[in-house]
Amino acid sequence: MLFLVRYGEIAVKGKGTRARMVRLLERNIAAALRHRGVGGFRVWSRDARVFVEVPDGDGARASEALSRVFGIVSYSPVVRVKHGGLTDIVSRGVELFSHHVRGRSFRVRARRSGREPFTSKDVEKALGAALLEAGAGRVDLENPEVTVYVEVRGEEAYFYTEVLEGPGGLPLGSEGRVLALVSGGIDSPVAAWMMMRRGAEVDMVFFNLGGEAHELGVLKVAKILADGWSHGYSPRLHMVDFRPVVSVLMEEVDEGVRGVVLRRLMFRAAEIVAGEEGALGLVTGESLGQVSSQTLPNMLAAEKGVGLPIYRPLIGMDKNEIAGMARRIGTYEVSARLQEFCAIAAGKPRTRVRPEEVDEAEKRVDPALVRRLVGERRVVDLSKLSPQILDLELEQGCEQP
Repeated sequence: MLFLVRYGEIAVKGKGTRARMVRLLERNIAAALRHRGVGGFRVWSRDARVFVEVPDGDGARASEALSRVFGIVSYSPVVRVKHGGLTDIVSRGVELFSHHVRGRSFRVRARRSGREPFTSKDVEKALGAALLEAGAGRVDLENPEVTVYVEVRGEEAYFYTEVLEGPGGLPLGSEGRVLALVSGGIDSPVAAWMMMRRGAEVDMVFFNLGGEAHELGVLKVAKILADGWSHGYSPRLHMVDFRPVVSVLMEEVDEGVRGVVLRRLMFRAAEIVAGEEGALGLVTGESLGQVSSQTLPNMLAAEKGVGLPIYRPLIGMDKNEIAGMARRIGTYEVSARLQEFCAIAAGKPRTRVRPEEVDEAEKRVDPALVRRLVGERRVVDLSKLSPQILDLELEQGCEQP
């Protein structure tokens, strides 16, 4: 079985960058196929297309794999034939498509690359007329029941009726590495996914505030991201027990600024991890104005003094948009339960905390404590984590600091 794979913005890159990204795309496609148990495949590129050939019995698994490889805009299962010219293309098109269009409205869409003595329009007109003679209902260019496609590339023609959607973006691994702060809630996994979609390798750091249930929920979410989407890279999850820091904050810091100070300290700790892992920035799931810690003044106060850039891919999205993406990614159900079970009470937080207040409050937490907790972190290679963890039930209720 043969698939024709299309990419988008890769095609407008400079020659060297384009070649590098296509190689990464081929590598990641191969990794996705292997992950889903597809063997005996071939992946190659030609004329701004990538081709994937798999055993006939593996078509469904291969299609699922392609739907989750970043950089793929769309793909189609195709029939490839050698042709001897326009007449030959039309003849084969009738053989392949006549049963699809019999008694139904249809249109023909053709593309051509090469120096053949006919145009794409010539193919559309000739094949359309032949299909009408073969029993098609009528031509409808606007809203047909069936669209049939032909791509002519040199001496070969590719026939298909399906255009399946890929995730788009850039090939994973093309834009360096970042470290995403994940809580297991709805937002942060989506932020990590969006950075993956733009080509970044994403490792994750989790600051445990709720005990074993919180940890299990985050492991489940991270495993979904790793197995479902991170083809071509094996992400790692760094788990830091941050409950000792929260205990100090509960005793020493006013509840109005406590959440922003906690955020600052998480950034400090994440920066240490990022430095050790070679990450080029931090990623958060913050959305402007969604909660008190995500107002402009509070985000400014929290990130003051952090040496790495902080990327916020969800900053302009609302909760419904983010939840819709989480459903598409596959993390929503786990995240929704975890968010309910493991909400950490924040008292009466203020929405306009000044950086100087955070500076002063931060002094009440010994930096050595943060460094020690980071040094004691547990690191999980998510590709080696058993998929059976997804079957474990979350227990209702998390330990409170």
